Formats: sequence, C-alpha cells, structure tokens
Amino acid sequence: MRPRQLRLEKSAVAFVASLTGLSLAFDSLTASGATDAVTLAGLGDGVRVCFDRHDIPHIYAKSWPDAARVLGYLHAGERLWQMDLFCRQGSGTVAEILGPDALESDILVRQLGIRRGCEALWNSSDVPAALRAELIAYAEGVNARVAELGEKGLPAPFQKLGYQPAPWTPVDTLVFTKYMGWDQSGTLDDLWFCLMVEKLGVTAVEELWPIDRPYETPAVKAQVDRRKYAVASPLAPVPGAAPACAAALRRYGKLRWLGRGGSFGSNNWAVDGTKTDSGKPMLCSDPHLGFSLPMIWYACHTCVNGENLVGVTFPGGPGFIIGHNDELGWGLTNLQADAVDLFVETINPADAMQYQHRGEWKRIHRVTEQVAVRGEPARILNVDSTVHGPIISREGRTISLQWTGLGPTKDLVALWRVSHAKNLKQLLNALDDLTVPAMNVIYADRAGNIAMHPCGALPIRLRGQGRIPMDGASGDHDWTGMIPRSGLPLAINPPDHFVASANARPTPLDYPHYLGWMWDCSYRVRRIHDLLGPARKLTVETMKPIQLDAYDKAAERFLPMLLQDLKAADFNDPLAKRAAREVENWNYVADTRALGPAIWLRWFDIYRGQVWDDEWKSRGIEQPRGSWGFSGSNQREPELEVLEYLTREFPTSIWFDDRSTPARESRADIARRSFDLALASLRKQFGDDVEKWRWGNINELKVRSLTQQPELSRNGGPTVGTEFTVNPGSNVGPVGGGASWRMIVDFGHLDQSVGIYPGGQSENPDSPFYDDQMKLWAKGQYVPLYMVGNPQKLPPQAKVKVISFRRL
Repeated sequence: MRPRQLRLEKSAVAFVASLTGLSLAFDSLTASGATDAVTLAGLGDGVRVCFDRHDIPHIYAKSWPDAARVLGYLHAGERLWQMDLFCRQGSGTVAEILGPDALESDILVRQLGIRRGCEALWNSSDVPAALRAELIAYAEGVNARVAELGEKGLPAPFQKLGYQPAPWTPVDTLVFTKYMGWDQSGTLDDLWFCLMVEKLGVTAVEELWPIDRPYETPAVKAQVDRRKYAVASPLAPVPGAAPACAAALRRYGKLRWLGRGGSFGSNNWAVDGTKTDSGKPMLCSDPHLGFSLPMIWYACHTCVNGENLVGVTFPGGPGFIIGHNDELGWGLTNLQADAVDLFVETINPADAMQYQHRGEWKRIHRVTEQVAVRGEPARILNVDSTVHGPIISREGRTISLQWTGLGPTKDLVALWRVSHAKNLKQLLNALDDLTVPAMNVIYADRAGNIAMHPCGALPIRLRGQGRIPMDGASGDHDWTGMIPRSGLPLAINPPDHFVASANARPTPLDYPHYLGWMWDCSYRVRRIHDLLGPARKLTVETMKPIQLDAYDKAAERFLPMLLQDLKAADFNDPLAKRAAREVENWNYVADTRALGPAIWLRWFDIYRGQVWDDEWKSRGIEQPRGSWGFSGSNQREPELEVLEYLTREFPTSIWFDDRSTPARESRADIARRSFDLALASLRKQFGDDVEKWRWGNINELKVRSLTQQPELSRNGGPTVGTEFTVNPGSNVGPVGGGASWRMIVDFGHLDQSVGIYPGGQSENPDSPFYDDQMKLWAKGQYVPLYMVGNPQKLPPQAKVKVISFRRL
C-alpha cells in the first residue's frame, strides 16, 4: 500500500507560506488533563472516550452509529483541514482553493468520475442500512464540531485561504476511500512502456522487463486450478501511437499523487501457532506510504457493547482500514496488479463525436462539468468517454483509459464488512465487495487460522496483456469481465506455517490469468521468508526485530560480485581504500553506526545508471524522473532481478557494454567505474571525513508538513534501513516515507497488541500530539493499543483524559 504525498504546488505554496506566524491551533479537546463533558446532538445514548498519553481515543458506546458520530467529532477536532484537502483531491476541487497549478490533477480526477461514482453508490441500495446509519452519524458528528469551532476557530489554512469547509456528507467519506483506490491502483505507465517498446524493440523489452523474473518468491505458492490460458499477447504497438503516448506522458507525468513519493512498498505476514510462544497465530502489517504531518492515519479503539475494534482509520470516515477485532485481524499491501489499460481510439473523420468499435461507429458519451479555479474564471470541462472509459488525451491520437474502479464501487462496504467479520468465511465473503485497489489481504484469527488472499477487481482480457496502449477499434483487446473472487489466489494454513507479502509477484506463472507485471523487487519478501522460515516461540517482543529488520538482501546478492571486480583495482587514494574495506567488511545490516550502507547504495545507484543510461541515450530515449509502477525501487530502468541475474550469471553480457565508447566493457569495467563515481559523489555531498558517512548521519527521519512549510516540518532523528530492507530507510538521504503504520497482534494476548506511526494524532503544530510518535518510531519503539473492553480496566496511561459525550 503506497500512496503518493500531496505536494502543494507554486500557487499553493504562495498562499500557504504566509501562514507562518498564524497559529494552526484551535480549541482542542485534549489540551488539558481534566474530565470534560460534551453535549452532542443525535446521540442515542451516552458515550465515554478515554485518551491515552498519545491522544489515541478509546471510544465506549452502546451503538455503532453513536461511536461513528463521536469519531467524526474527534476527527474534525484534530484533522479538519486534512479532511477537507483530501476530499477535494478526490473530488477534483483543489484548484478552487489553490489555483491553476492544481487544475490538471482536478481534470484527471473528474475524468475518472470518482465523485460521480460515489454519488451513484450512495443513491443506490448497495450501501447496507447499518453502514448507511454510521456514515450519516459520522457526517453529523463532523459538522457538529465544525459548528462549535465557528469561523474564527477554524484551523489557519481555512482562514488564510479565505474559505470555510462545506458541510461534511457521507459522499465525502466515500470519495476519499475511492480516491485512495485510484492512488493505489492507477498508473499511466503504459504510456512510458509504449515508448520503450517503440525505441528498444519487442525482443529487448521482453528480456529486460519479462513477465517471469528470476529469483521471485510468490505470495501464494501453489494454485489448485492449473488450466492453461494465454497469459500474455505480443507487445505490438499501435501504429502512430508512440507520439501520442509521448504527448500524454508529458502532460500527466508531472501530476502529484497523494503519498507514493519516498516509500518503497509494504509488508504483511502472519504465522500460525506452531511458531509462537502463545500457540496462537500472530499478524504483522506495515503499509509503506509517503510521510506527512499530519499522517494519513488516525489510530483508534472502539468498543460497542463489548465488541472491540482497534487499528487505524482515515480521517474523513468511521471505517477501520487495518486492525483487528476480538476474533480476527487483517492487514493490507498493494497487490500492484495491472488494473488500468489504455486504448488508442479511432475517431470518425466526419464526426469528432464518433469512434469505431467492432466495425461500428459509436457515439462518444459526454458529461459537462464546471471546474472552479481560484483567481481565474471557471473552466468548462467536457468529460468524453468511449466504451473503454474516459478519453484522457487527444494529442495526435485519441487515448482512452479503462480502470477497474470506473463507476460505483463498494470498497468502503468491503472494508466495513471485513472489520466486523467473525471468522475467515465472513471475511472472504466481505472481500466479494472489494474492487479497488486490488490488495494482498493478510489474515489471522483466534481459532488458529492464517491466510493470504490477493483480491480485488482484476480484469479478464481477451488478448492477455495490458502493458502498452492497445487498439480500441477492433475490440480484440477488450475486457470480458473480472476474475471471480473464488478464482483469485488464496493460501489458507499453508504447510510452511506462515504467509507473507511485500508487493512482489502474488502467484507462480502457472496461475491461469494475467495479473500484471509492475511488482516491486523481491528483496524484502525474500528476507521475510529467511526470517520466518526458522522462527519459533515468537512473542510480540521477538516479532519486533523482524518488522524492524535492517538487513539489506539486495546488498547480499550484488556486493560479492561487485567487490570481486574491485580486487584488481589499484587504489592510490587512502579514502578509496578505506571505502572498499568498509563495504567489504559490512554485514549488510543498515544500522545507524554503519559506513557500508551509504557506500553500497550510492555505488549501486550509479552502477545501475552506468549499465542502462547509454542504452537510452543511444536510442534517443528521454527517461522521465521517478519510477515505473508503484515503487521507488523501480526506477526508469529494467527490473532489478534482471540486473541481478546479469550481474551474477553473465558478467560479459552485451548489456554491460557502454555504447558511447569504442571498447567492449564488461561488468568489471562498469563496477570499477561506478565505484570511482560513487566516491566522488559522496565526497561532494558529505565531504572527505568518512565518519560523516555513517548511516545515522544520513538516514534521518524528516517529515514534511502537509502545507510544505519548513517550520512545521519535523526531524525524528536517525533510523535504520535502506530502500531494500524489510524496515525501509532511504537511498542515501532523509527518510520521508516507509512504514506508515506498524502493527503486531498476538491472538494469544490481544490486550498486548502494539502499533506506531511517524507522526501524531493532531494536525495542530501547537499540540503535543502533532509529532509525539516520531522519535519513538525512529528508534523502533511501539505504543500499546490497549484493546480493553471495559474502560474501568484501562491502565492509568490509557486514560490521561476522559470525555463524556451526552445526548442533547
């Protein structure tokens, strides 16, 4: 799970930068230690809320709508501007408050019809009555708190930008969940990949980005149904499509996403009772996202008539996204499946509102919307769609986008049903409603079961692959439906006694359907298997080092080969000799005292560039910045497992030859050159004093404010890990993304569950709960979740403040 971080662009920064000196503080419920009483209209009964020393609320109510009403009140009290901004991001109304720099993002979101789909869902019968009641109560709780704050009590961004939040509605809650579905499953990399096929040729592309990577470890190892299907059709670009793809890529390549930057995938795993001290399963989950203050999560515990739920919520809705109840727990990682296809449409020369499909001219469907833009006249937007989906570009050729999330989807319904499930069967039935994003759902329960289920809406394609834009006119590449959930991969109580995922391949190649190709590199999941395989007598305390593991599996696989190539080097420079010695003696653990991580990572980064950059330049390929797919580890380069295979098995491969020189280079030549360049780079950045290269001086947790104001950003101190470790760190720089929520659950001791995220519960920088968990997170510490069904039994540190909510 890996959303990108919202960055306020030029006009936004111009507005928001002037917030300096204007306190974001407002009337906080948690500012003092006394017991308070709040009268809240609409409550069916009294609600008691105990806040622990990290401001995590424990809500005790007699009905779920009452609990939701109070949670809405609390969310609005601590995260109101974040809620409004994220809702606008999903509705396509950011330009209304921040100006024209947000317009392209707004246009794409409106083309996707995210809010229209949510309105259709809300107006349908597909929202269960119990959930509908909770969503209505939640919205009323938000609005009650906003009314109490009044115009002058609103957070500073509202005041400085000169607007007030609109009344919160249940559709607003649906919108943000739906938008996260796009953020986690949407990608326009088919445009980029089309250019790679055009410039490199099909043979080279299939070698460098194969469907079947070496060294992969699937999340679900075996499938019962081994029927053979054509899982991939030839990569045949549509004639004339490449210039259109290049134009569309220039337009959309600059879009900012909500939280993908600075993070490298996600992890989750579960072990059964044979590996634990309690004899019951344990579950771990740590979704990796880009960081911000406030974080995307708000931790919470809710107890309704003795029924408990604990975990993290999105500010903006009452649902628990990751967590556990009294019977079972669940965690999520992004499946990174191919849920988006692009089609090159054929437009009727005589009528621009017609397109060809299966031998017929069909009418383009048009929806007209007005997009407000701060400081400028509103724009009229025509959202045109074909049978495949919205048209996103008309530059050169017409390109439409098909996404599994178009139209109404019941993703929030699925998560709500998951959180209230009592056993594996109920949880699997709940996942029938999950569309976007497709996810690896980890599961464990008190009955002793563990499971892993990659699931969500995954299309069945007539011709297999969807890696590049395809001809839309013929219909030969159309989707024929979605793989039924019963046909998706599922592992229940496997013989290995554990299940794990880390955004890598979900199934072996014998799985009968094409699922995608944009998996993260497999070093984290390989390391997780190394750790869990021999594990025994695990407890919460002994599971923590596994979740915090900083062993770099990629270094283990590459460095012996690269160091072998250095042995023939004659170093006259003492610093070069020491650097080679340090990285050779390094144990691959990226702790704060190590010198090896900075040398290895800079060397490897330059090595990758030295292997591939000449290929792009010689073919006139301008690589856009960033990464393909969903992971920062997947730079605009071939798959890392391919480079690993070449490095380990074919040191004289033609791919090591530098096309810009007359000589024929081998791996050894590239490795030695890269090492020299890496040392020059490190010297330039950190100086000649090697002591300053120690990992703790470089790999520091630094979290930016959502407003991007430097004075509201925070430094959490040195931490461990690299971009390839289970506990992710940086690629020689500050840590701005990673494990956004760490959770460990022992089903033999549910009252001992722990969690942590690198931030705090409040968006108010004057609050002690703005960043109070950051340094704990950086040090690898956790906070207790205190899932206790009776408030009288909470320890003193879990009820630092108590608020009684009363009926009006």
